[in-house]
Amino acid sequence: MRDLTALRARLRQAGLKPASSLTPPVRKQPAIPIDWPGREVVTPAGIYFLAEFGYAADWRHGGKPLAKLLETTPLPSFPGLPADMSPADMIFMDTETTGLAGGAGTLAFLVGTGYYTAEGFVLRQYFLPDPSGEAAMLEASLAEMESRKTLVTFNGRAFDVPILQARAALRLRRLDALTGIAQFDLLIHARRLWKSRLESCALRNLETDLLDVRRSSEDVPGSLIPYLYREYLQTNDPNLMAGVLYHNAQDILSMATLAAEVADRYRRAPNEFEDPLDALAMGFIYRNMGRLPLAEQSFRAALQASLPGADRVRALEGLANLLKVSGGYEGAAELWEAWHVAAPDDPLPCIELAKFYEWRRHDLEQAARWAADALSSAERIPPAGRRRDLGRAVTHRILRLEKKQKSAARKKRARA
Repeated sequence: MRDLTALRARLRQAGLKPASSLTPPVRKQPAIPIDWPGREVVTPAGIYFLAEFGYAADWRHGGKPLAKLLETTPLPSFPGLPADMSPADMIFMDTETTGLAGGAGTLAFLVGTGYYTAEGFVLRQYFLPDPSGEAAMLEASLAEMESRKTLVTFNGRAFDVPILQARAALRLRRLDALTGIAQFDLLIHARRLWKSRLESCALRNLETDLLDVRRSSEDVPGSLIPYLYREYLQTNDPNLMAGVLYHNAQDILSMATLAAEVADRYRRAPNEFEDPLDALAMGFIYRNMGRLPLAEQSFRAALQASLPGADRVRALEGLANLLKVSGGYEGAAELWEAWHVAAPDDPLPCIELAKFYEWRRHDLEQAARWAADALSSAERIPPAGRRRDLGRAVTHRILRLEKKQKSAARKKRARA
């Protein structure tokens, strides 16, 4: 005890004071853009800012009405989503983070959400002015998302959701964040519908090519957003966040209009598409879903229109393979012949016809002719492993057919 008293005396002589006597530090007042209507939310877990925007039912985002999804009722059935899903059950979400590669050290400093109401559309932004308030912001934003049945994102399954789940586990000790809500990732559907015709299915490309959205000069590239937030934390300059907040809001609005476009494609009957490429895309989608009658109708609707050469080949191949799987070999053979006419340098339809005539028609002469055409086509493919593999397979088929023809000829002579 004497040693402790002496130590305290020496500390006082050195000018050190007890913590209880010190003036608490003044919290830096975070700066936010003047025209951003965020309000400070103070909780025991920390501080964050929350802004809310309302959009009337007749608001247009680019060339599309924001409320178009409300007109698509009932919504079509999507694999893995509630069968009775409606726009009122959905919440759109997008994050801005301190890193684009994810990882344990990446946090979401801005979470945007959007949902439909009877009056229109509500967009909310949860902004983290300082990482110390992360737990509070996570708790509030996750509670809002988990109050709905379906979470709609754009690449959220691979990026946004894992980041929020990792941060919730670390900061809130929650391992079940967002696990009880269905996920509807628009990027997956965008790629299925438009990958074959668009240069890219990035959201900005979809905005330009599909939604007729043109962002203002206020927008910032996504790759700069982590850097801008780090600069904001150091300088407290609100101008650094103006473009980031705009970027996030535009992402949410574009997701809402994109969801309407996706739902519209699934809702239509195969013969209702103005663009045959939509019918073609739905043919492959329905085939992968196992909805084969709709897949066949979609492929046939696409083929009835004037498709460009490569897309016509894809439609012929898709429908022929579908008929083959379902046992419609005669119809498939007609399509393989049309495919060969449209793409004479492609050996695949010739190979299919060689199989068809050998095993279905038992016409070895025709089978050998198509096998020879397949070999000729394979030899015109640019040098690569595919040409060698196809050439070997077709050559083996030709040799086997020659043996079968010789055997059949010997049996015929023996019978004579």
